[in-house]
Amino acid sequence: MRGIVIHKQNPQNGSQETSISPEKQSSSGCDILLVGYEDDENLGLRYISAFLRDHGVKVEIEPYQKSAKDAILERIRKEKPKIVGFSLIFQRMLSDFKELIEYLRESGVAAHFTMGGHFPTIEFQKVLEMIPGLDTVVLHEGEETMLELYRNLNSPDLWPKIRGIAYREGMSIRVTLPRQLIRDLDSLPFPVRHDELRTHMGLGMVSVLASRGCYYNCSFCSIREFYKDAPGPRRRSRSPRNVVKEFEQLFEKGARIFNFRDDDFSLKKGSQQEWVEELAEELRKTGLADQILWRVSCRVDEVDEDIVKMLKEVGLEFLYLGIESGSDQGLKTFNKHYDVNETYLTLDVLEKTKMNFEYGFMLLDPDTDFNSIRDNIHFLKELGKNGRVVVHFTKMLPYAGTPIAGRLKQEGRLKGTIDSPEYSYHDSRIDLMEIFLTQSFNHMLFDFGGLVNRLQSAQFSAVVLDKFYHYLFDTKAYTESVRNLIIKCNERTLETMTLAEKFIENKSHEEILQNWNELEMLSEKALNTQSRIKAELDDLRPIEVWPYF
Repeated sequence: MRGIVIHKQNPQNGSQETSISPEKQSSSGCDILLVGYEDDENLGLRYISAFLRDHGVKVEIEPYQKSAKDAILERIRKEKPKIVGFSLIFQRMLSDFKELIEYLRESGVAAHFTMGGHFPTIEFQKVLEMIPGLDTVVLHEGEETMLELYRNLNSPDLWPKIRGIAYREGMSIRVTLPRQLIRDLDSLPFPVRHDELRTHMGLGMVSVLASRGCYYNCSFCSIREFYKDAPGPRRRSRSPRNVVKEFEQLFEKGARIFNFRDDDFSLKKGSQQEWVEELAEELRKTGLADQILWRVSCRVDEVDEDIVKMLKEVGLEFLYLGIESGSDQGLKTFNKHYDVNETYLTLDVLEKTKMNFEYGFMLLDPDTDFNSIRDNIHFLKELGKNGRVVVHFTKMLPYAGTPIAGRLKQEGRLKGTIDSPEYSYHDSRIDLMEIFLTQSFNHMLFDFGGLVNRLQSAQFSAVVLDKFYHYLFDTKAYTESVRNLIIKCNERTLETMTLAEKFIENKSHEEILQNWNELEMLSEKALNTQSRIKAELDDLRPIEVWPYF
């Protein structure tokens, strides 16, 4: 919807140097305060902040936490910004941001409130209706739009000419024409960083972006929807030299571990293979290749043995694979354009090249039946054999704007709330299977201190130890100990899933409920095993083989 008025009831009313951190800005106040969730650095906000500062705007960043409303209010009162910008990364946090904005307005904050992100871009009308205290929504990329909004903040008559915003006008919500996507990503200043880098095992660890956008159109992903109305290429890349220049600057600050946060790093599609080869050459020329560790996210059908070997030589140690399903039915539902056999071929490549990997996997989806569940369990057994990865899984969620959400809505199966969308299965027994899986594995799978996260962290630590501290620790013994714990976890998880699937498939809905106590006993065994493995993990430490000096 472009450049038109939607009539609704009106709710109540550059440089390539690494930008200095928020802590280095003047304490005399700022022009714009950006608020966003940061378990890791929020690169979206940090790129916007760097761009605005490059154009003379004083910007600060305040990390969002649900329990920190008072701290955010205090920061606003201290800085007195003209604009407060909210970064909504996760759709599920919409109600939390609504509550925060209501609290700030009730506390007398009169600054202009704007919001950006995938969900606000896709559902700007709903967001503005749901959050009366919000003044505008910044659509798509935010750098140039935020600057223009700031410069014209006191001239609302000029807002219709600002491309890429939605705003209130009388009894209406207006959306302007979309802004052209930034083609030359090298023109952007490097993102703002903290004074002190986050560390892992004493080594600086940072996130970086080499590209924006994605070539593909997976049914469950909102990336294409986020960019689609903005003119420009589906995917854009920084030059390899530009990326490595940022690496060099971050290396000087102590960074040794680099996590690429690209939507899809893309190893070989189109001209991307040449890009990857040039990146490897740049890392060699700078001398960084032997002194850093990095990881990327990519698709199953982009993994090539020669490319993996080449990148391993210049520091690549981990791949995050979007496997998504071990069932051809699931892969078809997800519109992945590959089959399970191709996934097995990719796993063979990783085995042959000794490349470490993690993965994404959705056991349940809107088309799930017991055949696909059995296929997925069988696949997970193969995937997790010998403890090479921690077996884990989740459920596909129908995020706003995605093709799968559109299909579910058309079928009358889309349920839940705006910030927690859900759907019904074709077989009601699958709902009971989901309840059992949640009861047995929710903490293990999704909590920060859960077993999956801790085992993955230990596995990553083993790789870091072997690369940077092999002369200090018995890294082989530590790696083997972690692997043995992963094997124990995988065996119990898969056994529990297999027994539950057989039990549920062979009974009616009513019989399952009548005999639910049998499932509870099965769940209890799984939970007890998880507790024992966590206790063993608590005691696990790498053994020193050389004294510190």
